[in-house]
Amino acid sequence: MRLAVLSAFFGLSVACFTEPSADRMWRCSVEQPLCPEGQSCISDWCTKDGTALPDLAVVDSSVADMSTLPCQDGFPIGTQGVWACRGKFSATTTKASALCLSGYKLCADANRLTDAECSAATLTGFFFGEAPGMGAGSLSAKCAGIGNGWGSLWFGCGKVQGTTLTERAGNACRGFFPVTFCSNAVFICDYTDGHLDKQRNDDPRNGVLCCAP
Repeated sequence: MRLAVLSAFFGLSVACFTEPSADRMWRCSVEQPLCPEGQSCISDWCTKDGTALPDLAVVDSSVADMSTLPCQDGFPIGTQGVWACRGKFSATTTKASALCLSGYKLCADANRLTDAECSAATLTGFFFGEAPGMGAGSLSAKCAGIGNGWGSLWFGCGKVQGTTLTERAGNACRGFFPVTFCSNAVFICDYTDGHLDKQRNDDPRNGVLCCAP
């Protein structure tokens, strides 16, 4: 009977523990240094092994809170001050640019990212840059100009989860290769305006790319 009780207890303890997702920024401390696999606790933040903590002089580790970070729900991509900031957005509610905090702004290009960082298979969710595109398909996709199909797709990093909306473009736009197509769900486009603030994303797993000032 005692063995059965102990087994149930340890089974419940394991079931209640969930390792934190490795694609988010997590707080930690000397007393509670638990971080996702491949990360270590540095200056009260879980940081990927082998990389420096993103430039958060913007963050005082003794008083850091979400109000000092580039976004409320996000994580850094690369080491040049680019953050992937999750959240729904639309022209009538929270605009895309409002997901960027602390002076960060929508990334207009991928100059601070490598293609490997932007296209990594481990990057879950699609994060839009200020980069509207056009084209009948991914092979012909290019930066938006004048003509049929204007604004029918957008460039950024990552991929839309659970759908086939994201592909790799034949040519980069402003340094971005991943491209997501507009749809009547998930990412709904305003074909009359080429600003991300006028577009709509209904999936909270997606978001925007925010660049340091």
